[in-house]
This record gives sequence, structure tokens and C-alpha cells, in this order.
Amino acid sequence: MGMVGDRQILSGDNEFEIGDVEDYRHEQDHKFNHQLLVMECIRKCNEAGSHELRPGWIDEKEDHYGNVKRVYIEDTRKKYISSIKQLKANMICDFDEESTRYIEAIELQIIEQKEKLLETQWNWWVSLTLLDKQRISARGQDVIKDAFNQDLPWFQKWVDTEVEGYRIIFEELILLTKRKDFYEAEIVEA
Repeated sequence: MGMVGDRQILSGDNEFEIGDVEDYRHEQDHKFNHQLLVMECIRKCNEAGSHELRPGWIDEKEDHYGNVKRVYIEDTRKKYISSIKQLKANMICDFDEESTRYIEAIELQIIEQKEKLLETQWNWWVSLTLLDKQRISARGQDVIKDAFNQDLPWFQKWVDTEVEGYRIIFEELILLTKRKDFYEAEIVEA
């Protein structure tokens, strides 16, 4: 056997070596199966949506040396929405007229609701007196036009609206898989 770098190679006809089996792929593995990809995305959506949907936060823990370790706990609402967006992206080639119109309408409603909530938040902010604004700003709750302050109720309303909108989109994507006949039935004879 010879060496190339730090790897052994075969140098004779009678010698062989078993390579790294973890990276081995059978020829069949190279075939692309759109249905399996969609099924995996649906599984991830179901997994993300079947837990309590809660905001993320920074968890601080102190170790036995007194060091503080900060760990971000994932926002499961964002995870759920992102998984549905990924499913939609993977299924875009399957869209029919019905699903395209319906999903676009839902996304438009989500955007319109966001704009209304941002406008309501801004109108509340500009209606405050200078003293009220200073007091609220001291608590870190001041408002920037066209951006949600996460500590004010309009942000929570927006998140709830977005989650519900994407849940409806997910339902439409599931119905689309049915219309596209992604579900195969196995016929078993006794």
C-alpha cells in the first residue's frame, strides 16, 4: 500500500481497503424525489407547530465557577413560520391557480394587518405628550415609525396574526398535496 498525504491507497491488485462508509451513497440515493422532500418539510412543519408556540429568550445560567453562560432559547413561533415558508418554497413548482391565488391573498392579508398594527402603534406614540414619551422611553419602550416595539401589545398581536396566517397557508399546502395526488396507497392482497 502507498500513501497520498495521510491517506492510504492501493498499490497492488491483491490489496483492498474499506473506505469511509459514512459518506457512502448508493446509486439510488442520487435520484431526486420531490414527494419525499415535501413529506420531510411537512413533517418539520408538524413538529414545529405541535409544540407550544412561545417567544424566544436569553437564558442565563451560572456555572459553579461563577461564570454566566447566556444561551438563546429559540422562538418557536418563528421556527413554525419559517418551516411553513420553506415548505412553500419547495412546493412552488406544484402550485395550481387555486393555491397561488389563495396563498397570495393570505400573504396580502398578513402584510395589510402588519401595516394597520404599525400605524396604530405609531398613532398611539404621536398622541402622547412629551412627558409621557420621555417616561416610556426611559423604560425602553419608545417607538420607531414602521417598526414594532416588542414590549408593546401591537407586536404580540402581529405575531399572533402572522402565525395564524401561516397556519392557514400550511393547510392550503396540505390540500394542494392531496390535489396533486402526493399520497400513495399501498394495495395489499390477502
